[in-house]
Amino acid sequence: MGVMILVFFVLVVLQVPIFYSILAASISYFLLNPSLPATVIIQKMLSGPNSYTLLAVPLFILAGNLMNYGGITKRIFRFAEVFVGHIPGGLGQVNIFTSVIFSGMSGSANADAAGLGMIEIQAMRDAGYDDDFTLGITAASSLIGPIIPPSVPAIVYASAASVSVGSLFIGGLIPGCIMAVSLSVLTLIIAKRRNYPIMPKSSFRERLSAFWDALPSLMTPVIIIGGIWTGWFTATESAAIAAVYAAFLSIVVYKDIKLKDLPEILFKSAYNSIPFIFIVAASMVFGWIIIREQAGVVVGELLLSVTHNKYVILAIINVVLLIMGTFMDPTVSTLLLVPVLKPILAEVGVDMVHFGVVMIVNLMIGLLTPPLGSVLNTLCTVSGAKFEEMVRSCIIFLIPLIIALLIITFVPQTVLFLPRLII
Repeated sequence: MGVMILVFFVLVVLQVPIFYSILAASISYFLLNPSLPATVIIQKMLSGPNSYTLLAVPLFILAGNLMNYGGITKRIFRFAEVFVGHIPGGLGQVNIFTSVIFSGMSGSANADAAGLGMIEIQAMRDAGYDDDFTLGITAASSLIGPIIPPSVPAIVYASAASVSVGSLFIGGLIPGCIMAVSLSVLTLIIAKRRNYPIMPKSSFRERLSAFWDALPSLMTPVIIIGGIWTGWFTATESAAIAAVYAAFLSIVVYKDIKLKDLPEILFKSAYNSIPFIFIVAASMVFGWIIIREQAGVVVGELLLSVTHNKYVILAIINVVLLIMGTFMDPTVSTLLLVPVLKPILAEVGVDMVHFGVVMIVNLMIGLLTPPLGSVLNTLCTVSGAKFEEMVRSCIIFLIPLIIALLIITFVPQTVLFLPRLII
C-alpha cells in the first residue's frame, strides 16, 4: 500500500489529472499483488457512480447552469442590492448576502463564482472598490454555496459516510450563516478603513419591486429545503425538482432562455459532470484498497496513542484537511479520507453529521488556496485577473473563514441543533 500512496502523490506533484493519478496508483497495488483478480478494478469503477444519492450531483450542476443562463442570478443580486446595499461595506455586503441566497439553489462554490462572480465583480469595479477587496470577497463568499443546502459536497460525503443527506443539508444552515456573519464583520472593518461608498437606502417601492421580481427565484430554496424537511421528497429528488423549476423560471416566467438554447446548456452540464463521475469511479477502487488494508485501523491506533480527546483529534484532522484541500479536489479528499477517518471518529464519539459539515468547510477553504484553488481559477477566467493576484486578494479573507471553522468544529450544536430538532 505504501507504493500505491507514493505513486499517487508523485503523479499529483507532476500535475497528472487526478483521475489518472488515482487509477494508476490503484493499478500499481494490483500489480504488486498478482493474486488479486484485476476484474475488481472494473467492478468497483462501475459500482461507484451507480448511486441514487450521487445522481443528485449532475442534476444540481444542470440547475446551476440554468440559473446562470436564465438571468436568475441577476435578479437575486438586484434584490440583495436594494436590501443591504446601504450597510457599511455596500456592495461587499451585497456580495455576501447574494451568495447566501444563491447557495440555497446551486450547491456549488464554482457555480456561485462563475454565475454571480461576473455580476458582482463588475458592479464593485464600477462603484470604485479596490480590486483586491472585490476579488477577495467574491471568492470567499462563494464558499458559502456548498455549506447552506443544497450542497454537492454534502451529497458526496453522505454517500461515502452512509449518513442522511437531509441531516447534512439542514445541519449546514447555521454554519453557513456563521461564515456569512464572519465575512460581513471583516467587510465592515475594511470598508470603514478604506472609506468605501455606501449606497443610498432604497425606498419601499424599490424594495417591493425588486422583491416581486426575484420572488419566483427566492422560492427555490424554500421548495428544496421545505420539501426535504416535510418529507415530500428526498435530497436526490430535490435536485431534479430544482432543475425543472429553474428551467420553468428561465424559459416560461423570465423568458431569458429560448428552447434552442437548451441543447447547449444540457451539453455543458453533462460535460461538467464527467470529471466528477470519473473521479468517483477511480476513488472507489482506491477506497476499496484502503479498507482492505485496514488503513483506518492503523491511522486510528496512531492517533489514539496520542490522545483520546475528541476535540484534540478534530483539531489534528482539521490541520490535515486544510493541507489536503490545498492540492486535492474536495470530492477526491472526501472519498479517500472518510473510510480512513470514520472508525477513529466513531471510537471517540464524534457525530458523523457534525464531522461532515466540518470536513466540507475545511475542503471549501482549500478552494481559495494554491496550487489547486479551483474557485481562484474560475474567478481568474471571469475577472481577467492573474492567479497570483487572486491568491493575494484572498489571504485576509481566510481569517474569518478559519474563525468560523473553529466555531463549527468545537461547538457541535451549531451543526446538530437543527437536524435533531427537525428530522
